[in-house]
Amino acid sequence: MRMILVHGIAQEGKSEENIREEWLGTLRQNLAGVGSDALDRLSRIDAAFYGDLLAHLSSLRLEDEAVALGTDEGSNDFDEFAVGPFEEMALMLGVAREAIEAENGRAAVPMGAGPHKRWLKAIALAVEAVSPFHGRIALRALGQAHTYVRNHYAHDEVNGRVRPLLEDDEPAIVVSHSLGTLVSYSLLREFAANGRPRSVPLWLTLGSPLGIDVIRKGFAKPRVRPADVARWLNAADPEDFVALREALAEKDYGPDVENLSDVENGQANPHAIAGYLSDVRIAQAIADAMP
Repeated sequence: MRMILVHGIAQEGKSEENIREEWLGTLRQNLAGVGSDALDRLSRIDAAFYGDLLAHLSSLRLEDEAVALGTDEGSNDFDEFAVGPFEEMALMLGVAREAIEAENGRAAVPMGAGPHKRWLKAIALAVEAVSPFHGRIALRALGQAHTYVRNHYAHDEVNGRVRPLLEDDEPAIVVSHSLGTLVSYSLLREFAANGRPRSVPLWLTLGSPLGIDVIRKGFAKPRVRPADVARWLNAADPEDFVALREALAEKDYGPDVENLSDVENGQANPHAIAGYLSDVRIAQAIADAMP
């Protein structure tokens, strides 16, 4: 048995070694709490890394100093892609619709902008007033997700970085976070469609945006648990602004998804991987997946 780690957004500047060290330190401590030596029993642990590549390919460029400025630089296709989930995230953060409408009246947009650009910028401005950090992360997440879902070249390049880790026929626990849940879902479906389903005793999707409408619709039906994945466990903090929908509904992904919709990652960054890997139920699931 081995393990594969598939990271998500905003990991540029790191490496496979960084991902492995960051994730496994937290996970090892959590597993010790449930009396498991699961990591020591694995044949190896591989970490995917595509952070620099995705950052380079991403169509959305954000300035750290002002969330709303980034919306002027996005394409009209991005505006259509992002406006729905970003509006939901704003409401999750407690931004009143009246505040968005007030910003809509003040927002200036470039000539020739698409119909969603003014409204998206208004949401960004309203969110910035309430929570600049959350707004920056949400726009970055949607920008990188947009690149991966809508840009076929980017999709193929990212998958090409991760696919080799799944070529080995040895069973593997797959731990995926954030955008990495999209990448792992894409590849597990691909292997199954090619007659080579991967043996995955446990697939963890942590802080996943798979429940967002525009992202879900990027995957052709049937959208179900990939073949030979024995257990699909999806976990979300209700305040995770990237997961947005904390449960993956049966109508969207079939009846075989187990949802942990009450993970508590703290207020600073509810999307952070450390919070998910600290949940005792995640550690127990990994321990249970071991032969």
